[in-house]
Amino acid sequence: MHKRKKKEGVRRRKGSRYWWASYSDASGKRVEKSTGTTNKREAIAVRNKMQTEEWNKKVHGVEPDRSFEQLAVLYLRGTADVKRSNSTDVKRFKPLALYFPEGLLMNTLKVGSIAGYIHHRQDAGVSNKTINKELSVLSSAIKYCNRKLGWNLPNPVVGQRLEEINEEARCFSVDEYWKLLTSAKQAQSSHTRNYLADFIVLGFNTMMRPGEMLNLEWNRVSFDRRTVELRVEDTKGKARRLIPLNDEAMAALLRLRRVADAHFPDTPWVFTHTKPRYFGKQIQRVTKVFTTAVERAEIPHATPHALRHTSITESVHLPNANVVDISKVAGHKNLKTTLGYIHTADERLHDAVADLPKIATI
Repeated sequence: MHKRKKKEGVRRRKGSRYWWASYSDASGKRVEKSTGTTNKREAIAVRNKMQTEEWNKKVHGVEPDRSFEQLAVLYLRGTADVKRSNSTDVKRFKPLALYFPEGLLMNTLKVGSIAGYIHHRQDAGVSNKTINKELSVLSSAIKYCNRKLGWNLPNPVVGQRLEEINEEARCFSVDEYWKLLTSAKQAQSSHTRNYLADFIVLGFNTMMRPGEMLNLEWNRVSFDRRTVELRVEDTKGKARRLIPLNDEAMAALLRLRRVADAHFPDTPWVFTHTKPRYFGKQIQRVTKVFTTAVERAEIPHATPHALRHTSITESVHLPNANVVDISKVAGHKNLKTTLGYIHTADERLHDAVADLPKIATI
């Protein structure tokens, strides 16, 4: 008598490289879903887990925990064969994975968690457009797992889309810059007055990204050589940069050094909290206080990144500008990126034709 072969509940489906699981859901309906793996043993384990989760739902009404890592892996695996942008999705998941703690349960992800991520990325000088793309892939992953895998996750990304400001148009005028600087010096908090104005001066005069400034350590500042050295791990472009310091940047750093010497001479960070609650710790966010200063100055909305954008734009429009040198200081991998800052303002277009020979109207 032949022994009946035990059903494993997985099979290969035509056109897919993954094993597919077959099991009954909480309502008793037979369902078939991709396990997201090409390994049969792993597929059987995934299928058994799916079945167990459905049983717990049916008997106990328990919604299983889903981790961020599970979400990312299953989404990226499940869409690898059908999305041409899969490699881009992998890249966009990286900053999300670095921000959210390991083992984060997606069931507990709230709107506040997403707001925290947005502030974190804005403080690093990332544009709203890029942040929207990163959050979009997270939202897509949640929808995919809910639809394809039968999960029941909330989607706190919905309604969190940021306004994508045209950064080309958002450069500070000289008048706006001075208004912003005055506003920062008049901040209600003495802690904010201790650093915000110098943060603005440094950003405007060095082309550094907000995140590069906030992560700056004193051992990278040379007052003798009048330079700041950014290490490979400190920069977006993953390349060492040497930032020259003009008189304004030097003065800002000397003021910050005096604050450090008065409160915490051993701090490694250039931007350090003097607020009692965080005393001596690195300042990691400036978006909120910067926005407050912008509003108090009564100038159009701007993010900290506008300081770098203004600095580069003003530099490339100088009469003797060397675009190659500016590109090196700015940390652009491609010279085309720097050339993209050569914006022709409307008034410059008028100036360009103002001195053309007059032609009589026919």
